[in-house]
Formats: sequence, structure tokens, C-alpha cells
Amino acid sequence: MVDRESRLEIAGRALARALRWLEGARRALEDGRWDDAVYSSQMAVEQSSKAVLLALGIEYPRRHDVSDLFAELGERGDVPGWFRERLGEMCRVIAELAGVRGLAAYGYEEGLDAEYFRDYAPRALEAAEAHVELCRRLLRELGARV
Repeated sequence: MVDRESRLEIAGRALARALRWLEGARRALEDGRWDDAVYSSQMAVEQSSKAVLLALGIEYPRRHDVSDLFAELGERGDVPGWFRERLGEMCRVIAELAGVRGLAAYGYEEGLDAEYFRDYAPRALEAAEAHVELCRRLLRELGARV
């Protein structure tokens, strides 16, 4: 088992990666690359969620949707109330974006192009920005350098 300090350091690096995905999503949106914006938003949510799980010493499966594990955070005493209050929405965002990730990446197989995500991409980015910020706030409270 990795010690708390090491977990927080790794979680900080995971959050930094999430922030880079978020920046990629913003740039993709600016460029009209709607599918890339959705994909990158999902990755930002996934990475920031996994950063929280890492910081709390929770092993996560190698899959994109970790909303079930995230929901269990509400039962922990080391998670502040403000975060527990937002868990329902956060789990919804994790699951929703994980659900559209495949289409954003491989929609061409079904005849979809970037335009298909035009209306959804701004909402995906907005949800990802809020999610990542909540994760960052929690990580700071836990002592991670983020």
C-alpha cells in the first residue's frame, strides 16, 4: 500500500493531467472540433475523478465510468459534506460523459461526424469544468499540491 504522502503526490499529477485534457477540450471547442471537445471533456472528468480516488487510497478499475465507486464516497467520514452534497451530480456527469465517449472517438464508424456533437460539446465542457474544479478543491483540502 502506498503511503498517504505518495498518494497525494500521484493524485496531484493525475489532476494536472485532467487540467491538460480540459485545456484541450477548450481549444477543440474554439476550433469547432466538437467531437474532440466531448472526448477531452470526458477524459478530464475521468482523470480528476481518479485523482480523488487515488488521494483517498481507493483502487479503481481500468474503465472509464467510475461513477459507482464515486457514489460510495458519500459513506466515508473523510469526505467533507460540501463534496458529498455534490456527489449525485458528479456521478451523473461521470456516467453520462463515459457513455458518449465512444461515439465521440469512433462515431465515424456509425456515419457521425464532428457536427453531430455541435450542441452537446459546450455543455460537456461546462460540466467537465465544474467537475474538475470540485475535485481540485477536495484534493487541496486533503493536502495535495494542486
